[in-house]
Amino acid sequence: MLKPAILYKDELTKLFAEQLYTDNFFYYNGYQYANSIPEIKAEDDLFQYAIVDEISLMNRPAHEYIAGFLTYRIWTSTDTVQSFGLYSFDERNTTIGKDVYCMLRLLVKKHRRLEWRMIGGNPVQRTYDHFCEKFGGHKVVLHDVVLDNNGHYHDEHIYEIVNYRGGSKI
Repeated sequence: MLKPAILYKDELTKLFAEQLYTDNFFYYNGYQYANSIPEIKAEDDLFQYAIVDEISLMNRPAHEYIAGFLTYRIWTSTDTVQSFGLYSFDERNTTIGKDVYCMLRLLVKKHRRLEWRMIGGNPVQRTYDHFCEKFGGHKVVLHDVVLDNNGHYHDEHIYEIVNYRGGSKI
């Protein structure tokens, strides 16, 4: 379930701090020595969500926990959605994929253009490729753009879906 991230600001900050210096954090931030924790804030045209799931333990009431984080920005002057960020704190949680897919699908239908980037080698690459293809998008690969902490270069994938209002596959 997507909920405004600002409601979970302290928990998200702590969860991100625990992930610093990991490969997953590198894929999220997209550059070597990326150690900046995302700032959770309320700002015009910026949307930040905690991906929240519930867990119930034997005969106890359900307990909420944060499975992931989703953020994006809408540029109203061009009706473009970009600056996506997706982070999974629980890679086995299926709620993340379902919630993100539903949100992306809604954004494709509602806005003229979506654009996002991803570092090659990210485990979510196949999912992004499939989503982009399903909605008639395009992908460009820039080779050997990003250097990781181990001195290896990664490609950068740029995805684009343009809704031509009447001619799209939506």
